[in-house]
Amino acid sequence: MTETPNYEVLKKDKQFELRNYPGYIKAEVKVENSDYRTAVYRGFNILAGFIFGNNQQAKELAMTAPVQVSSPTQIKMTKPVTIQEEDADSIVAFIMPSKYTLDTLPTPNNNKITFNQVEPHKMGVIRFSGYFSKEKVRKVKRELLERLTADGYQTIGEFIIARYNPPWVPWFLARDEVMIQVEPIEDH
Repeated sequence: MTETPNYEVLKKDKQFELRNYPGYIKAEVKVENSDYRTAVYRGFNILAGFIFGNNQQAKELAMTAPVQVSSPTQIKMTKPVTIQEEDADSIVAFIMPSKYTLDTLPTPNNNKITFNQVEPHKMGVIRFSGYFSKEKVRKVKRELLERLTADGYQTIGEFIIARYNPPWVPWFLARDEVMIQVEPIEDH
């Protein structure tokens, strides 16, 4: 079974969840000036090479899910909230298996791969399935932002698109999420 990050659900309402994540390590690669599909393809191939043994120790690592992609997004706090995206640099990431630390991970042969120790954090998340399109993702981002704003949360950083399934999984069974980190607020 594919390992996914552990998290605690703090609040749930239909497809929305507020989650508390413990720390974990991400292997990341920056893909420059690309649309979402191109970024995923290029970044996935580089990271997959690393976990399938393209590292100085020639060690294979277990595949994990999800594949995460984030890229710059401009958010205009209007009614309705508008989100503008552009083809720009994207970060494609795999979450490393939990048994590894920064000291025990193999050293990548590809110097584009970096490791990021992610500290414990809270994320607002909306799960969706269906045909994957830029417009659908934009709509889910807007819905998530409106929900978090109405609940009194402040967002941190970029939206992350998380894809849990390989491309051959039928669209109606696929698990996709849009997530963004939120400021911890004591009374929530």
